[in-house]
Amino acid sequence: MPRRLLSACAPAARPAFTVFAFTKSAFAMIAFATFAFALTALPTPVAAQDTPATPSDLDVAMQAWERAAQPGPWHAFLAQRAGKWNVAGRIWNDPEAAPSLSSGESKLELVLGGRFLQERHKGRKGEIEYTGLGLLGYDNADSTVTAVWYDDLGTRTSVLTGRASGPGQPVELHGAMTDPASGRRLALRVVLTWVSANEQRWDYYGAPEGFDEARLMELVYTRRR
Repeated sequence: MPRRLLSACAPAARPAFTVFAFTKSAFAMIAFATFAFALTALPTPVAAQDTPATPSDLDVAMQAWERAAQPGPWHAFLAQRAGKWNVAGRIWNDPEAAPSLSSGESKLELVLGGRFLQERHKGRKGEIEYTGLGLLGYDNADSTVTAVWYDDLGTRTSVLTGRASGPGQPVELHGAMTDPASGRRLALRVVLTWVSANEQRWDYYGAPEGFDEARLMELVYTRRR
């Protein structure tokens, strides 16, 4: 039986995780690629006789960056998730007690040229109403899925990342957050499962440092007819 979690450790909506930094435009990405490649061409004391990089080498590097920036099979799969969904939640503030319930509606749509799936959510937990905004994306360069979440129940940027296999296969995402009451870091694990074309679920698990992992939350999405 897991050791009991403090109720402060269980979120009212989605848990919060470490801040995720990303480039704000394709121009920044290309500038970084060019700068990084230029550094590799600088002479070093032990290899001063190396031949300088040719323009064609830089072209090859830029082509690789451009290929990684294009939507692929995973993005085509995410496009199939677009639409309106009902969201039913169960939240465990105490792993030994019955969960509290939440409900809501989400609109999912592709943004930024089909590269990310954006979620706009309106939900209710008891007497509390809240809104949320999420982004779900797949990185071609390192085969990772990243989920980012914001809502008006807090000020944290929530981020989960995990390795992905084929499009539509379950993904185990990992993140962390700081409990504002105790200052402890909380390890979080989320299993994202696409059950069918009309159902998907998010299962959240976590624990403060020194505690056994316990179930925190379950979100089940069903497509609205």
